[in-house]
Amino acid sequence: MNGFSVETPEAAGASMHDLMRRLFPICRSLTGEGVRDSFRILQELAPIGMHEVASGTQVLDWIVPDEWSIRDGYVADDAGNRVIDFRANNLHVLGYSEPVDATFTLDELRPHLHSLPDQPDAIPYLTSYYARRWGFCLTDRQLQALKPGSYRAVIDATLAPGSLTYADWVIPGDSDEEVLLATNICHPSMANNELSGPVTVLALGLWLMGLPERRYTYRLAFLPETIGAVAYLDRHLDHMKAKTIAGYQVVCTGGPDDFTYLESRHGNSLADRAALNVLAHDGRPYRVLDHTRRASDERQWCSPGAGLPIGSLMRSKYHDYAEYHTSLDDLDFVRPEHLAAAFDIYCKIIRTLEMNRSWRSTLRAGEPQLGRRGLYPSMGGRNHLDADVEALSAVLGYADGSMDMIAIADAHKRSALGLAPAAAKLYAAGLIVEDRG
Repeated sequence: MNGFSVETPEAAGASMHDLMRRLFPICRSLTGEGVRDSFRILQELAPIGMHEVASGTQVLDWIVPDEWSIRDGYVADDAGNRVIDFRANNLHVLGYSEPVDATFTLDELRPHLHSLPDQPDAIPYLTSYYARRWGFCLTDRQLQALKPGSYRAVIDATLAPGSLTYADWVIPGDSDEEVLLATNICHPSMANNELSGPVTVLALGLWLMGLPERRYTYRLAFLPETIGAVAYLDRHLDHMKAKTIAGYQVVCTGGPDDFTYLESRHGNSLADRAALNVLAHDGRPYRVLDHTRRASDERQWCSPGAGLPIGSLMRSKYHDYAEYHTSLDDLDFVRPEHLAAAFDIYCKIIRTLEMNRSWRSTLRAGEPQLGRRGLYPSMGGRNHLDADVEALSAVLGYADGSMDMIAIADAHKRSALGLAPAAAKLYAAGLIVEDRG
């Protein structure tokens, strides 16, 4: 894995998919060694720090649950054959099941068996984090094939005081203002709605480390969903409220569908504006959903009391694809080229944030004479305004400190990144200066 490359989006996509293959078999949950084992693999590639929050700790309005450790789980028929086997697929055991070892008739066992009749070849992913129960998940074909008789149900697991584990990685920039890149790592073997997020955030972190300079500080957080984000806010809320200028919940980046951008709570944050400007000019199909469609940890980041400016860019959005929360969300559903495209868009969004400034003209009034500075054609005429001159004009025409580069680009229906070279030329010529408000 030391060959993990982010030199190009294609290389990043291949590296991310390779890393997913290594992480995919691990049984993760809200707590436990599966999460820690996953973080240890990520630590081989980046300086990610692990942190523990003890079971029973109150974090905002939540209580950190006991730690769940599972070693085995199965249902065996009266001949001893495993008809449901955790070792074959770790989705077969209901997440956070309490231990059991007993024999049941099929009718007695049925309330503990969960399938999807409308997807007969899919194992559903189900959990019971905050209520004690046990159960098994199986394909509907498996369920229908079970014959009347006696069955031994075994879940070799413990629920006991331990801790919740999360990880973060802070990459410093010239400013202590921060951009948050958060993701979840708490699901067992599913690819898009689990591993695509962590591998994308890791790749973005490695790419950020390779930049010659960074304007902003980047906070990368790898968290069990909901309770992990709540615990993170409990520990960092005041700092994040003071320092976070934009951010994204990075999940579901590896599926085959078009991009979906989920807006922050009010839909007009810097995070929203940067992402939507990039998407509008990138050429890939996309749709935009408002914050009422939230269902991941943007619920925590944007919640009243936190109010962080966090959006989310996805490909196959959670809830919106048939394979969601099933065994069909596998390494064939997520492809390197899908991951590469998401990585590429996120890099462009970050570059847009990095270059976004408000400029002010250094002139008393009027347009500058660009020709004598080598910025304007020496011969005029009907078609003398080329794209470069139009870009210079776009920046100059609004360089009064009242609009940042994204706003200027949007007004001209252009890419903010496309206007960046024009602003750099004008700055180098001494014609504009940054307006810091």
